[in-house]
Amino acid sequence: MRLIHEVINDLRGLPDANVSPIEAALEELLGGERGTLPDLADRFTEAGLGHIMASWIGKGPNLPISTEDLRRILGDERVGDFATLTGLSSHDFLIHFARLLPAAVHHMTPEGEMERTV
Repeated sequence: MRLIHEVINDLRGLPDANVSPIEAALEELLGGERGTLPDLADRFTEAGLGHIMASWIGKGPNLPISTEDLRRILGDERVGDFATLTGLSSHDFLIHFARLLPAAVHHMTPEGEMERTV
């Protein structure tokens, strides 16, 4: 599994993928104090949306995530915190994050597998 910092550098090169100021939220969610990729995968599974996360980790096309489902997975408090961190409204944060998160997870798992720490 690739480190989130490497993934952010890759995402900066994608068309229409200006990750600033969202990169701080990505780091916090996928490799920071607020969690890891396996933690997020567990939240998707608990919400009955594991198939969406699995599509991002797998080698096929990435399924989209709705802003409503993303809010449900992250929780209102965390969405608010990330919105504040990024300087966006909660609504705008969710729109941008729903577009960027699938690519970030996909780039973190280039071999189609996620490492789990014990």
